[in-house]
Amino acid sequence: MPGGWLLLLCVFLFVWEPLRFAGDLSGSLGTLAMRGAPGVVELIAHAATAVVSSAAAWGLWIRNPRAPMLASIAVAASAMVTIQSLYWSYLPGNAVPGQELPLSMVALAHAAAWIVYLRRSRRVRLDYR
Repeated sequence: MPGGWLLLLCVFLFVWEPLRFAGDLSGSLGTLAMRGAPGVVELIAHAATAVVSSAAAWGLWIRNPRAPMLASIAVAASAMVTIQSLYWSYLPGNAVPGQELPLSMVALAHAAAWIVYLRRSRRVRLDYR
């Protein structure tokens, strides 16, 4: 079982991303016919991000040697989906107008911090050989 920062990353990937997708799905399911194919494609992208995030969290949990790379991909995908949903979404959103840029910068900084940690951490290198 991972501890410290890796445990926090596992929680983010295994809990937050699927819950965010569930919120997107439940908020748009009733109006999906009105949103059309772009809304369906966006939901599929969000679902794929949730699946990859869950797989990465599970890989980190069981100490798979390839898990840090998959976690980096999942964190980057999470940031991309966040930024896409702020600027070009066909789904309902709850961002306050004018807050897109600060929220995007937070999403990018969050992803960059995790990716740097996964690539440079001595603990990650030792635990996931």
